[in-house]
Amino acid sequence: MDNDLGLKKQERLCSKKAIDALFSSTDSSSLSAYPIRAVFRFTEEAENRILVSVSKKRFKHAVDRNRVKRQLREAYRLNKSILSSAPDKGLDIAFIWLTNKHHKSEVVVSKMISILKRIEQSRIKDETTTQDT
Repeated sequence: MDNDLGLKKQERLCSKKAIDALFSSTDSSSLSAYPIRAVFRFTEEAENRILVSVSKKRFKHAVDRNRVKRQLREAYRLNKSILSSAPDKGLDIAFIWLTNKHHKSEVVVSKMISILKRIEQSRIKDETTTQDT
């Protein structure tokens, strides 16, 4: 029984080189579903990888930052199946928390679903434009 609901080490974006490429690249895109902002970039890797960021400016206490990061990771973990897994095209995504308030997990999950659907639409659109050329 293969349970694909986990969040494995290879699904985490931790390479400094990859993170710099994500934020400095001209081929990166971003979109928001308040209170979450997603910066994403299509890669040649096979895996989709994520980064979760909550600013110390927003939440001074580590326990508050950790709670929000846990909510974001859980929302992604439960809904990552929305993103299709193409063997030749991966995705690097950074989820950034935009507010200094806590939100209920249901709100975070609904916003995450919205973002993931929009990213998937962007991927489909990108694939069709590259096939046309």
